[in-house]
Amino acid sequence: MQGDEIIGQWSAEAGYHSSMEDEQFVFWGDGVGLVEYARPAASTWVLFRWARTAIRTVRLEPYRCVRREGGAVVDGDVPAVVEVGYRITREERPLIDEVLPVLYLPAPFAATPDGGYGLITREPAVYFTNMRRASS
Repeated sequence: MQGDEIIGQWSAEAGYHSSMEDEQFVFWGDGVGLVEYARPAASTWVLFRWARTAIRTVRLEPYRCVRREGGAVVDGDVPAVVEVGYRITREERPLIDEVLPVLYLPAPFAATPDGGYGLITREPAVYFTNMRRASS
């Protein structure tokens, strides 16, 4: 999966004016992924395994759901396995002077499944790597 177009860190807020919340998808090249919906003092994340099943189609197999609110961390119900189509477009965003790759991935366990996620980086932030290690 190394070099796959979906690998990287994608944010619903990439290129927009800052808000108090964001949702980010992270895809690592080893077939593990994570989606986090974060807002002040609370976040929810789902860890999943992913695999391409066809052109622009991925299977997402969640294996852990975690909710953090205040200082408490609680495991939630693990969402069902899904196979979904996705697309990557190139779009302008208000705060970026260049065209940005944007991922549309209608995962039913995402907070904003109809939104587009702008590519932040192909190498996910240490924050997400640490979250992955702590949650596995």
